[in-house]
Amino acid sequence: MTTIYIDESGHSGDMTNSGNGYDFKGQPYFALAGVGLEDDHGWEGLVSELRSRHRIAPGELKSKSLVSKPKFSADVINALLDRQAPLFVELVDKRYFICMSITSFQLLAPCLGYPESVELHFLRNTVADFLHFHASERVLDTFVASCLTPDDAKLCASFASLREMAKQSNYEGAAVQIAQGIAHMVEVAEAEYRELGDAQSEPWRRFLPPPDLNKHSKQVWMLPNLTSFTSIYARMNRYYGRRLAGIRLVHDQQFEVESILRRGKATAEHLGRTMDLPYTPQSDYRFEEEASIDFAQSHEVIGVQLADIVAGATMRFFRDTDAGTSVSHELREAMMRLISEGDERTGYGLNQVVPTANVRNAGFDTSISSARAPRGSR
Repeated sequence: MTTIYIDESGHSGDMTNSGNGYDFKGQPYFALAGVGLEDDHGWEGLVSELRSRHRIAPGELKSKSLVSKPKFSADVINALLDRQAPLFVELVDKRYFICMSITSFQLLAPCLGYPESVELHFLRNTVADFLHFHASERVLDTFVASCLTPDDAKLCASFASLREMAKQSNYEGAAVQIAQGIAHMVEVAEAEYRELGDAQSEPWRRFLPPPDLNKHSKQVWMLPNLTSFTSIYARMNRYYGRRLAGIRLVHDQQFEVESILRRGKATAEHLGRTMDLPYTPQSDYRFEEEASIDFAQSHEVIGVQLADIVAGATMRFFRDTDAGTSVSHELREAMMRLISEGDERTGYGLNQVVPTANVRNAGFDTSISSARAPRGSR
């Protein structure tokens, strides 16, 4: 039996909990890793060997306590790749995640009726890229406010800030046309909103991401761990050819969001039966079978600890290279291998939910803190 062990790194709550100036409390990236292990492949022995080689003390392996041991983390990643263990990693730029939510729920909201297509996927990415680099804190603030206290005034304020941003005169090159397109999108969205207001109550909710309820029945908005989890599940569905019966998911125990993740899994399984699916070339949301899911304390399960190491190494690699902080040669090589061995056709590897210009590829130079690379697998 194959078990996919899942853990995260860089969690700072939902996206409305953005810190000062959208610094996300020093954690601008979120990573979620799914590591597939066969029950009979002797991973305990391998980990013991690596512990001995790198002089790692007994006890739970935690990524944050291994920051000074990058060669150990690199060896873990290489060992997983050497044995062709199923690997599904999601890396999320949190600011970009908010910009994608603005794009998907206000500028190109589902209620506007745009058909899902490759073209719409490209348009969403183009608009979210623009917002990531050009949207002011006010644009983000008004959108977050419209989520936290949804009403007519807050949504209209969010539309107004987007319109003002789009009509600025300091854009150059292709940004001029994109800004004009966004201005038109705001007009279309506002017109549809006014029409909905005449026909239904609380029409502003049609232009906001749906909130989830945590265990305290409190609304939480734009959880990257939820979308990353459902993406990994859909990538697994692609990887295993829709044959998930007998596959087991074991997620690190998180009482706050356990019920949300269970509902997210169930929603993903029924998505293809109820709506047109978005264009996601690396995943498959048409589920024919279902994997089981359990939650376990990480100190009891070596697979969850390995997932934590992969997620933590990925998060810190992107964070540190952005900041111009040095990264060990061994860890850089391991991360480049993880990136280069990814396969969009099967869902395997690392999916980067980041602006197009910031996608890392196998030729990425960590000496350049603000990398600009070709489009990746978003």
